[in-house]
Amino acid sequence: MKAFRGLLWKDFHTSKVWFIGWLAIIIVVYSLGLGAGGYFDEEGIPVGFAIMLGVFHFAFLPVIVYSMLRLEGKTQLWLHTPLSGFTLLSSKLLVAIGYLIISLLLVDLLGFISFSRLPEISYWPVKEGVYFNIGVLLLGLNMSGWLIFFWTVYHSMGKFPAIKNIRWLILAGLWILYTSVTTFVTSLKPVENFVNDTWVVDLPASFFFTIGSGGEDSGFNIDIIPLPLLPFIWEGVMWLILFIISCRLLDRRIEV
Repeated sequence: MKAFRGLLWKDFHTSKVWFIGWLAIIIVVYSLGLGAGGYFDEEGIPVGFAIMLGVFHFAFLPVIVYSMLRLEGKTQLWLHTPLSGFTLLSSKLLVAIGYLIISLLLVDLLGFISFSRLPEISYWPVKEGVYFNIGVLLLGLNMSGWLIFFWTVYHSMGKFPAIKNIRWLILAGLWILYTSVTTFVTSLKPVENFVNDTWVVDLPASFFFTIGSGGEDSGFNIDIIPLPLLPFIWEGVMWLILFIISCRLLDRRIEV
C-alpha cells in the first residue's frame, strides 16, 4: 500500500503542472464569457461559456491519461519497478479521475454563478448537471480504456520487426472490425428489441437554455426518453477485458 501511495504521488507530481495550466485556461475562458456578457449586456452569455467548458471535458480524461503514459514511456521507469501493470495503470487512472472531478466541480461552480446572475430563472438544472458529470466520467473512462489498450498493444508489437512499421494500420483495422461487428449485431431486430426492452430507465429528454434580451430562462420539457442500460453494461465488460489485457502486456515490461 505504501508503494502504491508513492506511485500516486509520483503521478500527481509529474502531471500537476499540466492540470494547473488547464484550470487556468478554464478561468481565462470563463472570464472572456463574463467580459462578453458585460459588453453585450447579456447575462446569459457566461452560461453558454460554462456549458462549453463542460463539453470540453469529454476529452479531458483520455488526454491527461495519454500525457502521463507518454511521459512514462520517455522515462521507462516501469522497466525497473517490481510493481504490477495493474498498479501502474490504476495509479494513473485514479490521478486522472481526481483531476477530472476537481475540474468538473470548478465548472459546476462557474455554472452556478452564471445562473445566479440571470434576471429570471424558473428552473435550476441540478439533476441534469449531475447526469452530465456522470456521463463525462463514464465516457472518459471508456475512451481511456481503449486508449490504454491501443497504447500497450502498439508498443508490444514493436518487438516484432515484420509488423513494426504497420502497427497503426493494424490497430485501425482492429477498431474498424470491432465497431463493424458490434454495429451489425446490435442492428439485428431480435438483439435490438432485447436491448431496448431490458433494463431501461426513463430520463428527461432535453434541457433547453435561451440567450437573448428578455429570454434568459431555462426550462425542462416534459418528453421522456428510455435509456437502455445493457449497452453500458457491455461497454463496462469490454473496458474490464481491455484493461486486464493492457495490464498483462505491461507486465511484460514493454519498451517504448
